[in-house]
Amino acid sequence: MPSNSTESHNIVIIGAGPAGLSTSYFLKQQNIDHIVLERGNVGNTWDVERWDGFYLVNPNWAVRLPGFHYVGTEPEGYLSKLETIQYLQDYAAHFESPVRTGVKVESLEQFSDGYKLHLGSGDVIEARCVVVATGAFGIPKLPNFTEQISDSFTQMHSADYKNPDSLNDGAVLVVGSGQSGAQIAEELHGAGKTVWLSVGNAGRRPRRYRGRDSSWWNYIMGGFDKTVEDVESVDDARYNSSSHTSGARGGHNIYLRQMAKTGVTLVGPVTGGRGDIISLNTDLEKILKSVDDHPIKWKQNVDDYVEKHGMQVPLDDIADPPNIAGWPKGDAPSELDLAESGITVIIWSTGFKYNFDWIKLPITGEYNYPIQQRGVTEYPGLYFMGLQWMYGSKSAQFIGVGEDAEYVAGHVIDNFG
Repeated sequence: MPSNSTESHNIVIIGAGPAGLSTSYFLKQQNIDHIVLERGNVGNTWDVERWDGFYLVNPNWAVRLPGFHYVGTEPEGYLSKLETIQYLQDYAAHFESPVRTGVKVESLEQFSDGYKLHLGSGDVIEARCVVVATGAFGIPKLPNFTEQISDSFTQMHSADYKNPDSLNDGAVLVVGSGQSGAQIAEELHGAGKTVWLSVGNAGRRPRRYRGRDSSWWNYIMGGFDKTVEDVESVDDARYNSSSHTSGARGGHNIYLRQMAKTGVTLVGPVTGGRGDIISLNTDLEKILKSVDDHPIKWKQNVDDYVEKHGMQVPLDDIADPPNIAGWPKGDAPSELDLAESGITVIIWSTGFKYNFDWIKLPITGEYNYPIQQRGVTEYPGLYFMGLQWMYGSKSAQFIGVGEDAEYVAGHVIDNFG
């Protein structure tokens, strides 16, 4: 058998998603030698952790990686999962990013005046500088009581869900109504599945208002430009669920009450589970009111902005929400008998958590979030990229990750170029 090898590089980027590739772009622009390590193919996370029917929720005009903005014929459309992966792969090819695919980094530790990366192959890479760009969301987060639920039910995280046909026969319980949970529940219902949806506190995001996509309004009103210094609680910004809307079928609103009206059973948040029984919060009506109030407040902000700036934009003539105020009907249950309800699958759309235990340094703080200032850590030569709210609201989005990448790459070039 061949012996394991050790090689040395000046700069290593871990991850060939939007963050890693954007950083590579700026280094390549300045002819700075580096390599990008990717555990799968370029855009691996988008392939592995997104369901087949996934679409971006920001329009195509907001797909703006540095030097490679969207220039297609549908700026108001939304990229599908496969189109998003293709965009990333085309981006890497466009500027010939030095990506090595199929390389998994098992651990990172300090070594001499730099760092040592231990690979899954057993090989080692030594580097003076490392940029960690392994994804914005980390690993799936599951409630600690899932192991107490009977193994006669299939349990999976939303990151593992692919399509309705991949599930067992029977009803499905989707837990969580943020972007992923609401869209997955809608997809399953549309495919003829019997769906129960455990509603969370995520608000509803209007798809369009007064003639423009909600993303455009957020952009023009400065929502994408908010930094960690502009929010009352950066923890809330980082860890709260994103409001639900959809880019599928050309983009549309998701109304939880409408889903209930057409057959989805809404229940309150899951609070526990054992055997066949799931415990539920009974404040469903209060939660749904909060969901419905969210777009009302947002629209008022738009109206105020329009008036302040004297904008000539149309008024909406469509009732929003539609006539669904009476749904769901009846009291919210305090528990759910999975077997009695015909449920065979539980999809936990309960978000993600960060896991940087593979970095053998005290680099994280609360919630295992890396301690850094716009990607720069206290350890010379160790950087992060693409984290949720790393510097601002768009740090992990196609529309803004390039700005952080330019900053981090500049810091890298000044110190290691």
